[in-house]
Amino acid sequence: MLSIWRISWRNMTQNKKRVFFTLLAIILGTSFFTSMLIADKTTNDVFNYYEQMYVANADYWVLSDDHTFSEKLISPIQDDPSVSNTLLALDKQAFFELDGNYSLNERSVRITGVSDQTSPLLTLPVIEGNLDNDGIVLTQAVATLLEVGVGDVVRFSNLGEAKVSAIVEYTQLLASPNNWERAASTSFRVMAPLHMVREWTGIEDEISYMRFQTSDDGEELFHSMQAQFRGTNAYIEPVVADDLQSNDIGGLYTFFYLIAGLSIFISGFIVFNMIYTTVIERKKEFAIMKSLGYTQFAVSKVVLTEILLLSLVGTIVGVPIGIWLGDLFMKALLSVFEFDMVYTLNWMYPMIVSIIIGLLFPIVFSLFPIYYAGKTSILLTLKEVDFRDIIQKHLYYRGIVSIGLLLFVFIDHPISYAATLLGVILIFPWIIIGLSKVIKSISKFFLRFPITLATQNVYQQINRNSNTAVILSIGISIILLLGAAVAAAPEGYEKDIRHTFGGDIRVTSETPWSDEDLSAIASYNTVTNVQTLTEATPITWETINGERRQFSVLSVNENGPTLFENAQNHIQYENLREGPSVLLGNRAFNEWGGSIGQRILMNTPNGEQFFKVIGVVKSSHYAGYVAFIDETNMQNIFGWTNSFDLLLTVSNRAANDSIRDQLWSDFGGHLSKVQTVEDEIKSTTSAVSGMNELLLVMLILIIGLASVGTANTLLMNTLERISEIGTMRAIGFTKEQVRNMILSEGVIIGLSGVIGGIGTGVLLIFITSKSELMDGFMSFQLPVFDMMLSIIAGISLSLCAAYISSRSVSKMDIQTSLKEG
Repeated sequence: MLSIWRISWRNMTQNKKRVFFTLLAIILGTSFFTSMLIADKTTNDVFNYYEQMYVANADYWVLSDDHTFSEKLISPIQDDPSVSNTLLALDKQAFFELDGNYSLNERSVRITGVSDQTSPLLTLPVIEGNLDNDGIVLTQAVATLLEVGVGDVVRFSNLGEAKVSAIVEYTQLLASPNNWERAASTSFRVMAPLHMVREWTGIEDEISYMRFQTSDDGEELFHSMQAQFRGTNAYIEPVVADDLQSNDIGGLYTFFYLIAGLSIFISGFIVFNMIYTTVIERKKEFAIMKSLGYTQFAVSKVVLTEILLLSLVGTIVGVPIGIWLGDLFMKALLSVFEFDMVYTLNWMYPMIVSIIIGLLFPIVFSLFPIYYAGKTSILLTLKEVDFRDIIQKHLYYRGIVSIGLLLFVFIDHPISYAATLLGVILIFPWIIIGLSKVIKSISKFFLRFPITLATQNVYQQINRNSNTAVILSIGISIILLLGAAVAAAPEGYEKDIRHTFGGDIRVTSETPWSDEDLSAIASYNTVTNVQTLTEATPITWETINGERRQFSVLSVNENGPTLFENAQNHIQYENLREGPSVLLGNRAFNEWGGSIGQRILMNTPNGEQFFKVIGVVKSSHYAGYVAFIDETNMQNIFGWTNSFDLLLTVSNRAANDSIRDQLWSDFGGHLSKVQTVEDEIKSTTSAVSGMNELLLVMLILIIGLASVGTANTLLMNTLERISEIGTMRAIGFTKEQVRNMILSEGVIIGLSGVIGGIGTGVLLIFITSKSELMDGFMSFQLPVFDMMLSIIAGISLSLCAAYISSRSVSKMDIQTSLKEG
């Protein structure tokens, strides 16, 4: 008997085009999967890198709720033998002195004076120049906007001037706007030597914060200083690398895994379709093999060997392509964010996982055909039993079950998604049958005979063609759902922000606001209300598992600004007033991991304290990664007394720019930020809006991958009908008519996939819009542009796939095709 490997190899070489398209599907699926894994790991590394850069090697820091505190307060820390490194910093708000017509808010800059620019407690990746503790340090974005380089002089209004000693990469400590439009609502940040800032400001023996590193865990010193600082304007906190307050990108990781899973699913379905068809075609061959003594396992091994060869070659080619695509995707992704971030491609672990998945998923999707090949019956196969009546009954059963599953769209439960997709898969033969009849009735006006034959041919292989169209349909529906989510996100974010921002303008100062300041602002035209907002930040706390995290704590009262949804709930405010208790934002609550009624441990200015969690609320502040406490308890129990923020309500939002200019003019000496609700909405939605382009690219890629399946199916359909096509040519059909028949089949499959995909997408969008879990965040709206692109791309790529098969038909010799039949 022949070797199993020789039999497998001979079969593959006899069906070169079919094998090529299947191999192409495996390569594309593996490469897309690899690129998404790389994007996931690299994105996570990027944000971890910048968060670690921000905290550097510091273990603790001492801060103030009054802008600055006396340097004498930290002398015990500086003298403690367990402290290995310290860094002192003083913040000062100022203005660049620039040529040109720039407003005060555009020129605003926060200068951070540090005791040592080369301290191990700072991480400043230098692009140009040196950290010499003599000049100022700028990020590349700021240097570009100011058009300065190393050695150039930068002037600050009413302070002084300094040369640029170093230009560094983006870092959170020096996060600055990268264009003048952003500069209207966000201050620049630069770093200078501490002695220079003290000389300019005349502030001696005062600092804004101190970082320090210990040689041991430092817990004893930490608790000692907590007690010592109680009642002062200083407090101590552990330094925690926690960027969840500034980066709400959890949905991005879901996107990565969804696209990766979708790619593998589509590729696997293509493999299944090809292998199952091959098994059906070779039933006689398998029956003869078994009659000659091959065992069931040996027959299955023949098919398994073919899959192993395909998966091995597909993985070897697909993984390197995926690494390259992952690099391209990261460049496009990071361009969405406001800052110029650098990254190092994390490809090693994704490559290993992709190799394993690439080798396994074709086998997993082919398990049934492999088993079916081994179970081939010798007698039934040689008798050529007609299964058409069985298939017809099977279609009716599928239709009934699919209708029942599609009724799940009216049930608000996550299982509705799976039921809908399964229902669409089962009903797809009927979609193709219905579309074929419509096209057949229209065909009387043009290409009558080719289209009539095409509809008949599609029906003859209804299951195979349905599976091919389903692949395209599911890919389109998932992308449409994502497109609708991205399109609805800005509207949902805007709604949340306007409801919970607390006013129309938020004004932040580097020093506490006085009663005189409040009175002066209240006298502005169009300003109807001025309220203080007390925010304690940064505050470290512990999850249920004892892991340290960091967020902000905002004070609230029943008559104050609305900072979270359902803020009119009188009972919530009453419960907050009853002793040490807090409300957690939804993201903070999820990260905490506890349940309502349990206590959360926080490091407050009054030391470590437990607070009872009385509820979870939705808020736009820090995307819900925040806590709320009663205003009185914030002062008496929590230990935070000063307010650095104001919330203004205006009667005419069109006057926001003039109010902003007046605020900078009157309070520019200590004002650090003026942000309107429109600024917050734009900042929050800009990254989401940038995802539209990535989604469009993914839509084209997914449809392209599905079209490979269409090409493969049409090729199989064509090769099975070589004798039939030869007969058609012999009785007078032209090459053009045969070609049009194949093209019509491709259109029917592609159009049914597009129609089914759009219909399924609409159902998924409907389910999501009605879901209580979405809490009204996503309304029912159709991504019209994505739908139009799906129609164009789906039909165009299906036509391209059909054209490839039709060319093979047009090259057939009539005598040869009749002999092969």
